[in-house]
Amino acid sequence: MAHINFISDLKEVITQKLSRLGHPPVPEEDIDTLLIRSLNLARRVPPIIKWTVMPSNELARKSLLPEIRLGLEQFIKKAESGQNLKPHLSKKSDEPDYKDLMFYDWEVFHFHLGTNSNPNHNEFVKRTGALLFAIADSNTARMYLIDIHPHRGGFTNQNLLRIVKDNWAEILAPHTLNRVIELDSNWSDNDIDSLRKAGINPILQIPDGPVLLSMGGGITTAGTSRLNIMDADIIKTDVRQLQELFTQPTYGVAAYFKSRYAKNWEELTFKVRSFETRMEIMEIEEMTTGEFVQFTEFSIPLAKLLTELEELREQEDS
Repeated sequence: MAHINFISDLKEVITQKLSRLGHPPVPEEDIDTLLIRSLNLARRVPPIIKWTVMPSNELARKSLLPEIRLGLEQFIKKAESGQNLKPHLSKKSDEPDYKDLMFYDWEVFHFHLGTNSNPNHNEFVKRTGALLFAIADSNTARMYLIDIHPHRGGFTNQNLLRIVKDNWAEILAPHTLNRVIELDSNWSDNDIDSLRKAGINPILQIPDGPVLLSMGGGITTAGTSRLNIMDADIIKTDVRQLQELFTQPTYGVAAYFKSRYAKNWEELTFKVRSFETRMEIMEIEEMTTGEFVQFTEFSIPLAKLLTELEELREQEDS
């Protein structure tokens, strides 16, 4: 039997990643906790891609101070050219246990618009009292710039949802309670702050608009992301299923390594070398041959593995 323990490998990979960021796990942390912490880091930072930036009509018409206008223009150029936007995030964006309650509830990012480096934290831009609130859809590479609002009160400002409804109603459609026409009463912005801190997910009605569930998946009673918990469970299940499929002789993995390298199944050792939490990309190495295989979808049949291995062999032989 080949040596395979993908869950143990995954735990090792995530441990190394968190340790490099200065947040090493404690020994008793299990794979669930590690995955949740890793997902919390990954989801709160937009991927480095070339974004199609879409400012709202309200933002386009907004009167801004010159330094904030310049900061916004620089931010848009960075987003459109595929630069790293992490310097504009909270200084806590490298903390795997930081609780961004607005993001968990509405999946809305907040960006600082400084034009120079922060003197105390060079990896971030200078902090600004006015924040840019935006939604970043990595599936479509569209970044929706909602509005710029003072830090105080911005994180529970329901007018942001009204702007989303007026400009891009399609964003709200998956989170709309279609059979609920109207609520007897609606929560205030201050209520939302209190409810989030208590781990309660408010159902809101946008003025003259739909009734919404949490766009970001919601908040647990511990103040963590419900979506991170669900995704961690899915990833763990997928990795276990991948390992189970990997060992099935009907998929011919053993036959491939036998014909390619004259290696028997019991001589092989497979190890997870890297895992990208956001995209669920996992790279596996067969240690005795140095053969690497990258998986981007864990639940697919392992016929894909054999196809990729054959393609690698053809590239080497050509």
